[in-house]
Amino acid sequence: MHTERKEIRIGESKFFYRTAGTATETVILLHGIPTNSFIWVHVIPQLAQHYTVIAPDMLGFGQSDRATREKLTLPMQAEYIIKIMEKLGIQAAHIIGHDLGGGVAQILAVNHPEKITSFMVIDGVAFNNWPLPKVVALRYPTSLEFQSPVLFIEKMFSGGLFHLELLTPELLEPFLSPFNHPKGMLELLEASFALDHHQTEDLVPQLAQIQLPATFLYGQYDRYLPAYWGLRLQEAVPNSSFKVLPECSHFSMIDNPLLVSQEILAHLEKT
Repeated sequence: MHTERKEIRIGESKFFYRTAGTATETVILLHGIPTNSFIWVHVIPQLAQHYTVIAPDMLGFGQSDRATREKLTLPMQAEYIIKIMEKLGIQAAHIIGHDLGGGVAQILAVNHPEKITSFMVIDGVAFNNWPLPKVVALRYPTSLEFQSPVLFIEKMFSGGLFHLELLTPELLEPFLSPFNHPKGMLELLEASFALDHHQTEDLVPQLAQIQLPATFLYGQYDRYLPAYWGLRLQEAVPNSSFKVLPECSHFSMIDNPLLVSQEILAHLEKT
C-alpha cells in the first residue's frame, strides 16, 4: 500500500502529513516528542488496507512549520487536528495517539466527541505523568546531550526501545534531520516549554463522561510512561480496554509494528 506525502495550510502554518488508503472510515495517527509521523511508517500500510490513514507531523515537529510555545500546547494541537479534518472534509475519525499524541487524543475525546469515532492511547501522556524529566531537562541544559538535538533524540530512543538492535542510523535519520541544524535545539526547547501536565490533568473529571470506544496500550518495558498509566486511564474511562504489549518499550510501534497494527485493527473492528 503506497503512502503519499502531502502538505496542507491551516491559518499561517504549513502541516506535512502522510496518507494511505481510500476507505470511507478515517484513522488519524498522532506522534509525540521528539518524533514525527515517520514513527508510524510500518503501521500505516497495515491499517490502510481497511481504512484511510492520515498521519500528520504536529506543528513544531517533523516537516511541519515551527511555532512559538503558545501555539505548541496539546490543546492547540488538538484544534489543529480538527481544522485539518475540516479542510480535508472528514466528518469524524478514529484518533490514535502516541506519547504527546495520546494527550491530544484525550483532549479531542473530551472536547470534540461528535467528531471522534473512537480513540486509542499508546504509551501516552495522561493525568500528571508528564512532561518526562528528560524533556523538562531540555529547559535547563547542563549536560552535553542537551546541547545537541542529535544526542538528545538518540538518547530518547536508546532509552525507549526494548529491541535496541533496531536503533540504526536509518531508523534515526528521519527523526534527527528535522532538528539537525543550528536552530534545532531552540526549536526543541520551544516544544518543551509548551508542555504542562495540567493540559491532561484538568481533563480528569471529564474522562468519566466519555462515551466513545477507547483502548489503552502500553509497552511492558516502557520506562518513560509505565503501563500503570494505561491501567489508570482504563479505570477512568467507562467501558474502555487496557493491554500491556509484551517485549515493547515506549516506542512500541517500532519494537513490534505488526503487534501494534493488530491491536489497532482489533480496536477499530470493535467500534
